[in-house]
Amino acid sequence: MTATDDLRAVVAELHARLESWQAVVKGVAAESDDDPTEALADPRLEAAQDAFYETLSRFEAATLPVLGMIVLDDPTDDDSGEVLEDDFFVHYVVAVNEGDSPDRLGEAFVTVNNANLKVSDQLMSEGFLVRSFTASRGELEFDDIDEDE
Repeated sequence: MTATDDLRAVVAELHARLESWQAVVKGVAAESDDDPTEALADPRLEAAQDAFYETLSRFEAATLPVLGMIVLDDPTDDDSGEVLEDDFFVHYVVAVNEGDSPDRLGEAFVTVNNANLKVSDQLMSEGFLVRSFTASRGELEFDDIDEDE
């Protein structure tokens, strides 16, 4: 199988995973009676998301040889060792002054996201692998954190 054939197969799998994820989201939404808390707690969402991202990772790996790039992280290489990783969180609560437009919060989000990009670039320039990063708006739930900590 050529690298292009492998990429074609992975793209087909990626489409199937995305369609599966979409079906799970629709099913969970229908079953949760529009209760977002109940919907987000459904383990099927995380399982479908994980399956999609695993396939996305294979897609990214399959793309490199087609583009003539060297694959550095070969999962079949027994000598590669295990990569240690951890999650890091920064949480901002941003407000606007009384009388300011609520659109200002959108401006704050752009600022936070731009800072996030700079942090990612800095980490990578220091030799760290940044597996993913995101900026989002809304309330986060940390069920596993003891509030007394």
